[in-house]
Amino acid sequence: MEKDRGIRYIRGRQWERPPSRVSKNSVLNYASSPPLQVTKTTPLLRLLETMVARGFRRIFVTAPNGILQGVVTPMEVVQYLLWKSREDLETPVLSILSTNVSRVMRKDIVSIGESTSMIESIRLMKQKGINGLAVIDNDGVLRAVLTVRDVLEKFNYSLSGGVLKDFMSKSPVCISADRTLGEGIEVMVKSGYRRLPCLEGSHPIGLFSSRSVVGFLGGRELIRKADRTLGELMSMNVLDFTVRDIPMLDPDTSISEAWETVKRSSYGSALVVKSDSLEGFITEMDFLKAVEV
Repeated sequence: MEKDRGIRYIRGRQWERPPSRVSKNSVLNYASSPPLQVTKTTPLLRLLETMVARGFRRIFVTAPNGILQGVVTPMEVVQYLLWKSREDLETPVLSILSTNVSRVMRKDIVSIGESTSMIESIRLMKQKGINGLAVIDNDGVLRAVLTVRDVLEKFNYSLSGGVLKDFMSKSPVCISADRTLGEGIEVMVKSGYRRLPCLEGSHPIGLFSSRSVVGFLGGRELIRKADRTLGELMSMNVLDFTVRDIPMLDPDTSISEAWETVKRSSYGSALVVKSDSLEGFITEMDFLKAVEV
């Protein structure tokens, strides 16, 4: 039986520039390392607690020898909750969270090699519409992760001219504030969008996301409600999982100015609002579209 090695990272280790033999345009000069890793037998609750405490949006699953096997993001977690709720609403929430991550992880990971250039990596992100690439060596061992934020904060890029309305999603999928968590997750999974602007009537009030659900499951709030069943959890109101301090920007804000605002927040997105009406929604992936390579 494989022994659970749990979450593996080096405390206090800072990102270090690779040796000079690495090409200056290599992805290793900009990717985040070391990436956070767990084994397949790690309990889901332990993964979520670490994800919340350290602010990670993805945690990779590797074999004991470091070979990449899967990844868990908040979206996989809410998909698993939805699947379990259709199976048995009387299941205790903490019982679900004792599940091994092998039951939750996604195996279809888009990865790149250590020698991949940043230009190739950015083009692949744009082509696949993904915000994170696993960086592996020739043996499939996980070495680093390149995220959109790495590109926008570390790479010597330039944003094209234009304003938010040129890049934003103009008809975002939204969720009404009077819906339940179960209904919100249904919308999220069916639409494929992990972030949904939350509306009271026609007025935007915040952001409901898979990450905010994970924030509840992996945070202290759940411990105070440890006896809840899955049915009770799914019947909670969407507002209990809605982030209210999301940036709200005018559609005529320049794309560069908008990024300066968004990067100071931890949400990687902003509601685009005009006269208290939702005009659109912008995410890190939209900002990536404005990166000229």
